Amino acid sequence: MKKSIAVFIVIAVALLSISAVLAADVEVTWWHRFTEGQEAILQEIIAEFNEANPGIKVVAESQPYDGFLAKVYEAVSTGTGPDIIFNYASTAADYIPDGLIVDQSKYMESDYKARVSEGIYAESTGFEDGGLYAVAVQSTGPILFYNKTMFDKVGFSAPKTWDEIEEAAKAIYAEYKIPGFAFDSLTDGMQAFLLQGGGKYVDLEKKTVLFNTPEFVASVDWYAKGVREGYFGLAPTTGNYFSNDMSARQLAAYAGSSAGLPYLDLGDDELAAAPLPQTAGGTNWAPAWTRSALVFASDEETERAAVKFVEYFTNPENAGRWAEAVVAFTPYNDTAELDSFKAFVSGNIALTALSEQAPYAYALPSFTGANTVRDELKALIEKVATDQMSAADAVSAAEATSNAAMQE
Repeated sequence: MKKSIAVFIVIAVALLSISAVLAADVEVTWWHRFTEGQEAILQEIIAEFNEANPGIKVVAESQPYDGFLAKVYEAVSTGTGPDIIFNYASTAADYIPDGLIVDQSKYMESDYKARVSEGIYAESTGFEDGGLYAVAVQSTGPILFYNKTMFDKVGFSAPKTWDEIEEAAKAIYAEYKIPGFAFDSLTDGMQAFLLQGGGKYVDLEKKTVLFNTPEFVASVDWYAKGVREGYFGLAPTTGNYFSNDMSARQLAAYAGSSAGLPYLDLGDDELAAAPLPQTAGGTNWAPAWTRSALVFASDEETERAAVKFVEYFTNPENAGRWAEAVVAFTPYNDTAELDSFKAFVSGNIALTALSEQAPYAYALPSFTGANTVRDELKALIEKVATDQMSAADAVSAAEATSNAAMQE
């Protein structure tokens, strides 16, 4: 009898343990760098998803801005990283060789291809194996934000070329003793100089960069000279972004994401926006930034849950809510047709400027080493502007490091 009771207890405990395991939530961790209103919206969407999907628990964890991608890569490589981040398709390319990222088409139930443009789909699947490693979330790009009150005072309207930017920035510096212009992303600024000037970015077959040209070296020198003389900015002085400096009247204009609009408060001064300036006599070009959801490899249950959340986050209504929160265009055709989203876009100065440059806005290809190339473009202008290296030497050094990363 005692033996039977003991066996019964063992079986009961085992069943309870199994039930506890089955009842446990599948936890999906999302690392992000969003703040204020954007973070509030993402938390709302997460709460709604968790309530509608018992058995899955999505947890958003805010991370420091500096060193984010390096931290993610190290953590994912050691099996201690997040399940989801939002970033560019080029970031996904670095995780593919080691099988650290998920082809979301394995689990996705909706018809992603039918919901987005050919260009967005090509960017989402533009990898050697054609996998869907990047599911688009928002489409933005750098535009020119400027303090119209200051520009009016020194006699300038919205600059259309880099030569006009230089003239206006010098006038601003003479009048206010602050930089007249800066790039929120030095990388994208250098890419703009290169491609507007008729240069090429990379040779994917040879796995080499193509930016070491006399024209590009001259552009680097040109911007670095402005930094050294004070009329161009290099790094924000009052926060992580130049929107902070503009709001503090420590900067008159900057090229940055349309998503920066909610963070700009010029007080009594008038804020204006315009398309990204172009190279006079060059090729019209502006970066097209598509932020995407990347899901990292783990166990099948967690991967499936993560993709389920990505689909929920990007359904027509939620995609619209998110695009409004980050002042972006939506990548989704069905979202763009919603009356609520059309009303949001109408009259928005940032999206109006972004739409004007849409005909010549392009995404750069995704490839192994893409993030290193971006980092090197940023580093080279910093080195030249701070007199650590000549422009020619800095570009050559960036070329060597970039080529090595592409050929790993």
